[in-house]
Amino acid sequence: MPVIAQSSYQPPRFLTNPHVQTILPSYMRKRENVTYQRECFNTPDGDFLYLDWSRRGSDCLLILNHGLCGHSGRHYILSMVKAFNDIGWDCLAWNYRGTSIYDSRLLKFTTNNSTEELDWVTRHAISTGHYRKVAFTGYSMGGNLCLLYLGREAKNLPAEVAGAAVFCATIDLKASAEVMETPVGRLYAKHFLSQMCRMITQKKAYYPDKIDLSHIDKIETFGDFDKYYTVPLMGFASPEDYWHQASAFNWLEHIAVPTLMVNPRNDPFLAGNCFPVSKAEKSRHFYLEMPESGGHCGFITPGLEQEWWPTMRAKEFITGAG
Repeated sequence: MPVIAQSSYQPPRFLTNPHVQTILPSYMRKRENVTYQRECFNTPDGDFLYLDWSRRGSDCLLILNHGLCGHSGRHYILSMVKAFNDIGWDCLAWNYRGTSIYDSRLLKFTTNNSTEELDWVTRHAISTGHYRKVAFTGYSMGGNLCLLYLGREAKNLPAEVAGAAVFCATIDLKASAEVMETPVGRLYAKHFLSQMCRMITQKKAYYPDKIDLSHIDKIETFGDFDKYYTVPLMGFASPEDYWHQASAFNWLEHIAVPTLMVNPRNDPFLAGNCFPVSKAEKSRHFYLEMPESGGHCGFITPGLEQEWWPTMRAKEFITGAG
Protein backbone atom coordinates (compact mmCIF):
# COMPACT_ATOMS: atom_id res chain seq x y z
CA MET A 1 0.00 0.00 0.00
CA PRO A 2 2.39 2.71 -1.27
CA VAL A 3 0.89 5.89 0.22
CA ILE A 4 3.73 7.72 1.92
CA ALA A 5 2.13 9.01 5.11
CA GLN A 6 4.75 11.55 6.09
CA SER A 7 6.62 13.62 3.52
CA SER A 8 10.09 14.89 4.34
CA TYR A 9 9.39 18.22 2.64
CA GLN A 10 9.05 21.17 4.99
CA PRO A 11 8.88 24.75 3.66
CA PRO A 12 10.39 27.74 5.45
CA ARG A 13 7.94 28.79 8.16
CA PHE A 14 7.51 32.27 6.73
CA LEU A 15 6.78 31.07 3.16
CA THR A 16 3.62 28.98 3.38
CA ASN A 17 1.39 30.74 0.83
CA PRO A 18 0.88 28.36 -2.14
CA HIS A 19 1.15 31.10 -4.74
CA VAL A 20 4.35 32.47 -3.24
CA GLN A 21 5.69 28.91 -3.16
CA THR A 22 4.77 28.51 -6.83
CA ILE A 23 6.08 31.78 -8.23
CA LEU A 24 9.11 32.70 -6.12
CA PRO A 25 11.44 29.81 -7.09
CA SER A 26 11.33 30.87 -10.75
CA TYR A 27 13.14 34.03 -9.72
CA MET A 28 15.18 32.82 -6.76
CA ARG A 29 16.41 29.35 -7.65
CA LYS A 30 20.02 29.11 -8.72
CA ARG A 31 20.36 28.14 -12.37
CA GLU A 32 22.81 25.27 -12.34
CA ASN A 33 25.68 25.36 -14.81
CA VAL A 34 24.87 22.47 -17.12
CA THR A 35 26.51 22.05 -20.52
CA TYR A 36 24.33 20.18 -23.00
CA GLN A 37 25.23 18.42 -26.19
CA ARG A 38 22.23 18.90 -28.46
CA GLU A 39 21.06 16.17 -30.81
CA CYS A 40 18.50 16.70 -33.55
CA PHE A 41 16.54 13.45 -33.46
CA ASN A 42 14.52 12.65 -36.58
CA THR A 43 11.21 11.17 -35.49
CA PRO A 44 9.48 8.24 -37.22
CA ASP A 45 6.68 10.53 -38.41
CA GLY A 46 9.04 12.78 -40.37
CA ASP A 47 9.54 15.52 -37.79
CA PHE A 48 12.37 16.16 -35.34
CA LEU A 49 12.98 16.73 -31.64
CA TYR A 50 15.86 18.45 -29.89
CA LEU A 51 17.43 16.15 -27.31
CA ASP A 52 19.80 17.78 -24.84
CA TRP A 53 22.35 15.37 -23.36
CA SER A 54 24.55 15.74 -20.30
CA ARG A 55 26.68 12.59 -20.19
CA ARG A 56 28.96 11.11 -17.57
CA GLY A 57 29.81 7.87 -19.37
CA SER A 58 27.28 5.96 -17.30
CA ASP A 59 25.13 2.94 -18.02
CA CYS A 60 22.29 4.62 -16.09
CA LEU A 61 20.16 7.29 -17.77
CA LEU A 62 17.59 9.78 -16.47
CA ILE A 63 15.13 11.12 -19.07
CA LEU A 64 13.64 14.47 -18.05
CA ASN A 65 10.23 15.79 -19.11
CA HIS A 66 9.54 19.50 -18.68
CA GLY A 67 6.25 21.24 -18.02
CA LEU A 68 3.81 23.04 -20.30
CA CYS A 69 5.55 25.82 -22.26
CA GLY A 70 8.86 24.77 -20.73
CA HIS A 71 12.14 23.55 -22.19
CA SER A 72 15.40 21.92 -21.17
CA GLY A 73 16.81 25.17 -19.81
CA ARG A 74 14.27 25.67 -17.04
CA HIS A 75 15.74 25.85 -13.54
CA TYR A 76 13.86 22.76 -12.37
CA ILE A 77 15.28 20.70 -15.25
CA LEU A 78 18.83 22.00 -14.78
CA SER A 79 18.73 21.28 -11.03
CA MET A 80 17.69 17.68 -11.64
CA VAL A 81 20.30 17.18 -14.38
CA LYS A 82 23.09 18.42 -12.12
CA ALA A 83 21.89 16.30 -9.21
CA PHE A 84 21.95 13.10 -11.24
CA ASN A 85 25.17 14.00 -13.05
CA ASP A 86 26.74 14.42 -9.61
CA ILE A 87 25.94 10.79 -8.75
CA GLY A 88 27.33 9.61 -12.07
CA TRP A 89 24.19 9.30 -14.20
CA ASP A 90 23.78 10.42 -17.79
CA CYS A 91 20.83 12.75 -18.36
CA LEU A 92 18.66 13.47 -21.39
CA ALA A 93 16.25 16.42 -21.37
CA TRP A 94 14.04 16.49 -24.44
CA ASN A 95 12.16 19.49 -25.78
CA TYR A 96 8.54 19.15 -26.83
CA ARG A 97 7.22 20.01 -30.25
CA GLY A 98 5.72 23.46 -30.07
CA THR A 99 8.18 24.86 -27.52
CA SER A 100 9.72 28.24 -28.12
CA ILE A 101 13.16 26.94 -29.09
CA TYR A 102 12.30 25.64 -32.56
CA ASP A 103 9.67 25.19 -35.25
CA SER A 104 8.77 21.60 -36.04
CA ARG A 105 8.41 20.42 -39.62
CA LEU A 106 4.87 19.14 -39.13
CA LEU A 107 1.68 20.76 -37.93
CA LYS A 108 1.94 19.01 -34.59
CA PHE A 109 2.72 19.94 -31.03
CA THR A 110 3.42 17.73 -28.04
CA THR A 111 0.35 17.23 -25.86
CA ASN A 112 -0.35 15.44 -22.61
CA ASN A 113 -1.31 12.47 -24.79
CA SER A 114 1.97 12.23 -26.73
CA THR A 115 3.28 9.00 -25.20
CA GLU A 116 4.54 7.88 -28.61
CA GLU A 117 7.07 10.72 -28.55
CA LEU A 118 8.39 9.70 -25.14
CA ASP A 119 8.61 6.12 -26.39
CA TRP A 120 10.61 7.22 -29.45
CA VAL A 121 13.01 9.21 -27.26
CA THR A 122 13.40 6.36 -24.78
CA ARG A 123 14.09 3.67 -27.37
CA HIS A 124 16.45 5.94 -29.31
CA ALA A 125 18.42 6.71 -26.16
CA ILE A 126 18.70 3.04 -25.25
CA SER A 127 19.80 2.07 -28.75
CA THR A 128 22.55 4.70 -28.89
CA GLY A 129 23.79 4.66 -25.31
CA HIS A 130 23.75 0.99 -24.29
CA TYR A 131 22.05 1.77 -21.00
CA ARG A 132 21.16 -0.99 -18.56
CA LYS A 133 18.88 1.24 -16.47
CA VAL A 134 16.58 4.08 -17.55
CA ALA A 135 14.45 6.20 -15.22
CA PHE A 136 12.18 9.18 -15.75
CA THR A 137 11.35 12.39 -14.00
CA GLY A 138 8.82 15.01 -14.98
CA TYR A 139 7.06 18.10 -13.76
CA SER A 140 3.40 19.08 -14.20
CA MET A 141 2.52 18.15 -17.81
CA GLY A 142 5.79 16.21 -17.99
CA GLY A 143 4.83 14.26 -14.89
CA ASN A 144 1.46 13.35 -16.37
CA LEU A 145 3.13 12.30 -19.62
CA CYS A 146 5.58 10.02 -17.76
CA LEU A 147 2.81 8.34 -15.79
CA LEU A 148 0.58 7.95 -18.84
CA TYR A 149 3.45 6.34 -20.73
CA LEU A 150 4.32 3.96 -17.90
CA GLY A 151 0.69 2.91 -17.51
CA ARG A 152 -0.44 2.81 -21.12
CA GLU A 153 2.68 1.02 -22.34
CA ALA A 154 3.26 -1.11 -19.24
CA LYS A 155 3.33 -4.37 -21.21
CA ASN A 156 5.53 -2.97 -23.98
CA LEU A 157 8.14 -0.94 -22.11
CA PRO A 158 11.81 -1.54 -22.88
CA ALA A 159 13.31 -3.89 -20.32
CA GLU A 160 15.75 -1.17 -19.26
CA VAL A 161 12.97 1.07 -17.87
CA ALA A 162 13.32 0.85 -14.10
CA GLY A 163 11.10 3.55 -12.59
CA ALA A 164 10.23 7.22 -12.22
CA ALA A 165 9.78 10.11 -9.82
CA VAL A 166 7.44 12.91 -10.89
CA PHE A 167 6.30 16.12 -9.26
CA CYS A 168 3.07 18.16 -9.38
CA ALA A 169 1.64 15.91 -12.07
CA THR A 170 -1.60 17.15 -13.63
CA ILE A 171 -3.10 13.67 -13.94
CA ASP A 172 -6.75 14.86 -14.04
CA LEU A 173 -6.75 17.31 -16.92
CA LYS A 174 -10.44 18.19 -16.71
CA ALA A 175 -10.14 19.12 -13.04
CA SER A 176 -6.96 21.13 -13.64
CA ALA A 177 -8.58 22.95 -16.57
CA GLU A 178 -11.52 23.86 -14.33
CA VAL A 179 -9.21 25.12 -11.58
CA MET A 180 -7.62 27.40 -14.16
CA GLU A 181 -11.06 29.01 -14.69
CA THR A 182 -11.27 30.33 -11.13
CA PRO A 183 -10.33 34.00 -10.57
CA VAL A 184 -6.84 33.12 -9.31
CA GLY A 185 -6.43 30.30 -11.80
CA ARG A 186 -7.09 32.65 -14.70
CA LEU A 187 -3.95 34.59 -13.79
CA TYR A 188 -1.87 31.45 -14.25
CA ALA A 189 -3.82 30.43 -17.34
CA LYS A 190 -3.21 33.79 -18.99
CA HIS A 191 0.55 33.24 -18.69
CA PHE A 192 0.42 29.86 -20.41
CA LEU A 193 -2.26 30.67 -22.97
CA SER A 194 -0.38 33.70 -24.27
CA GLN A 195 2.58 31.47 -25.12
CA MET A 196 0.37 28.74 -26.59
CA CYS A 197 -1.50 31.22 -28.78
CA ARG A 198 1.82 32.68 -29.94
CA MET A 199 2.87 29.18 -31.02
CA ILE A 200 -0.33 28.77 -33.05
CA THR A 201 0.12 32.18 -34.65
CA GLN A 202 3.68 31.31 -35.64
CA LYS A 203 2.55 28.01 -37.18
CA LYS A 204 -0.04 29.88 -39.24
CA ALA A 205 2.82 31.30 -41.34
CA TYR A 206 3.80 27.76 -42.38
CA TYR A 207 0.28 26.33 -42.67
CA PRO A 208 -1.93 29.24 -43.79
CA ASP A 209 -4.74 27.00 -45.05
CA LYS A 210 -4.89 24.71 -42.04
CA ILE A 211 -5.04 27.12 -39.10
CA ASP A 212 -7.97 29.42 -38.39
CA LEU A 213 -6.93 32.42 -36.30
CA SER A 214 -10.42 33.91 -36.06
CA HIS A 215 -10.75 32.59 -32.50
CA ILE A 216 -7.26 33.39 -31.26
CA ASP A 217 -8.20 36.67 -29.54
CA LYS A 218 -11.13 35.00 -27.76
CA ILE A 219 -9.06 32.34 -26.01
CA GLU A 220 -9.51 32.80 -22.26
CA THR A 221 -9.40 29.24 -20.90
CA PHE A 222 -7.66 25.94 -21.61
CA GLY A 223 -11.04 24.66 -22.72
CA ASP A 224 -11.15 27.39 -25.36
CA PHE A 225 -7.66 26.57 -26.62
CA ASP A 226 -8.31 22.86 -26.73
CA LYS A 227 -11.65 23.35 -28.50
CA TYR A 228 -10.29 25.54 -31.28
CA TYR A 229 -6.76 24.18 -31.67
CA THR A 230 -5.85 20.97 -29.80
CA VAL A 231 -8.98 19.12 -30.92
CA PRO A 232 -8.92 19.87 -34.67
CA LEU A 233 -5.14 19.89 -35.10
CA MET A 234 -4.34 16.83 -32.98
CA GLY A 235 -7.32 14.66 -33.87
CA PHE A 236 -9.56 14.57 -30.80
CA ALA A 237 -13.35 14.59 -30.77
CA SER A 238 -13.72 17.30 -28.13
CA PRO A 239 -11.81 18.90 -25.24
CA GLU A 240 -13.41 16.34 -22.94
CA ASP A 241 -12.21 13.52 -25.19
CA TYR A 242 -8.67 14.90 -25.09
CA TRP A 243 -8.71 15.35 -21.33
CA HIS A 244 -10.00 11.82 -20.79
CA GLN A 245 -7.53 10.14 -23.14
CA ALA A 246 -4.56 12.12 -21.86
CA SER A 247 -5.17 11.96 -18.08
CA ALA A 248 -2.74 9.55 -16.46
CA PHE A 249 -5.18 8.97 -13.60
CA ASN A 250 -6.97 6.47 -15.82
CA TRP A 251 -3.81 4.33 -16.19
CA LEU A 252 -2.16 4.40 -12.76
CA GLU A 253 -3.25 0.87 -11.83
CA HIS A 254 -1.34 -0.51 -14.82
CA ILE A 255 2.05 0.91 -13.80
CA ALA A 256 4.43 -1.99 -13.21
CA VAL A 257 7.74 -0.33 -12.26
CA PRO A 258 8.47 1.59 -9.02
CA THR A 259 7.03 5.06 -9.57
CA LEU A 260 6.73 8.00 -7.18
CA MET A 261 4.31 10.90 -7.63
CA VAL A 262 4.73 13.88 -5.31
CA ASN A 263 1.66 16.14 -5.47
CA PRO A 264 1.49 18.85 -2.78
CA ARG A 265 -1.91 19.31 -1.20
CA ASN A 266 -1.69 23.08 -1.68
CA ASP A 267 -0.72 22.97 -5.38
CA PRO A 268 -2.95 25.58 -7.06
CA PHE A 269 -2.93 23.64 -10.35
CA LEU A 270 -4.21 20.34 -8.93
CA ALA A 271 -7.74 19.19 -8.09
CA GLY A 272 -10.14 16.28 -8.48
CA ASN A 273 -8.34 12.99 -9.07
CA CYS A 274 -4.85 14.48 -8.77
CA PHE A 275 -4.66 12.93 -5.28
CA PRO A 276 -5.44 9.25 -6.03
CA VAL A 277 -5.09 7.73 -2.57
CA SER A 278 -7.25 4.70 -3.33
CA LYS A 279 -5.27 3.76 -6.43
CA ALA A 280 -1.97 4.06 -4.58
CA GLU A 281 -3.26 1.96 -1.69
CA LYS A 282 -4.13 -0.85 -4.09
CA SER A 283 -0.89 -0.67 -6.09
CA ARG A 284 2.42 -2.45 -5.55
CA HIS A 285 4.33 -0.03 -7.77
CA PHE A 286 2.70 3.42 -7.68
CA TYR A 287 3.79 5.50 -4.67
CA LEU A 288 1.89 8.66 -3.70
CA GLU A 289 3.44 11.38 -1.56
CA MET A 290 1.36 14.45 -0.63
CA PRO A 291 3.29 17.06 1.33
CA GLU A 292 1.11 19.76 2.87
CA SER A 293 3.07 22.47 1.05
CA GLY A 294 5.18 22.95 -2.04
CA GLY A 295 2.99 24.92 -4.42
CA HIS A 296 3.23 24.03 -8.09
CA CYS A 297 6.78 22.89 -8.84
CA GLY A 298 8.01 25.31 -6.19
CA PHE A 299 9.25 23.38 -3.16
CA ILE A 300 11.10 26.34 -1.69
CA THR A 301 14.09 24.87 0.12
CA PRO A 302 15.73 26.77 3.03
CA GLY A 303 19.21 28.04 2.29
CA LEU A 304 20.41 29.22 -1.09
CA GLU A 305 23.19 26.63 -1.15
CA GLN A 306 21.06 23.69 0.01
CA GLU A 307 20.09 21.14 -2.60
CA TRP A 308 16.56 21.53 -3.96
CA TRP A 309 14.23 19.09 -2.23
CA PRO A 310 12.78 17.45 -5.40
CA THR A 311 16.26 16.50 -6.60
CA MET A 312 17.06 14.90 -3.25
CA ARG A 313 13.74 13.05 -3.23
CA ALA A 314 14.10 11.84 -6.81
CA LYS A 315 17.60 10.50 -6.12
CA GLU A 316 16.42 8.72 -2.98
CA PHE A 317 13.57 7.00 -4.77
CA ILE A 318 15.15 6.18 -8.11
CA THR A 319 18.38 4.83 -6.65
CA GLY A 320 16.40 2.72 -4.20
CA ALA A 321 17.26 4.55 -1.02
CA GLY A 322 13.67 5.45 -0.12
